[in-house]
Amino acid sequence: MRKHRKARFLSQEELAERADLASKMVSLIERFERNPTVNVADSIAQAMNVPLWRLIKDAEDLRKERAFSKSK
Repeated sequence: MRKHRKARFLSQEELAERADLASKMVSLIERFERNPTVNVADSIAQAMNVPLWRLIKDAEDLRKERAFSKSK
């Protein structure tokens, strides 16, 4: 999510406003401290004009990378 937000030159606050979320929630999701519901993830995707499947795939890829780097 962060890479898509930054590619669009959006702050967490701007994304939160577009997605009708609290900026704290955007921060927590980006740091993997909260998992968004499908509705929240869809709102975020729409706010950034990114397909929802892309956000999900990117999150999955990042999770796999983190798990691999921890296993080293």
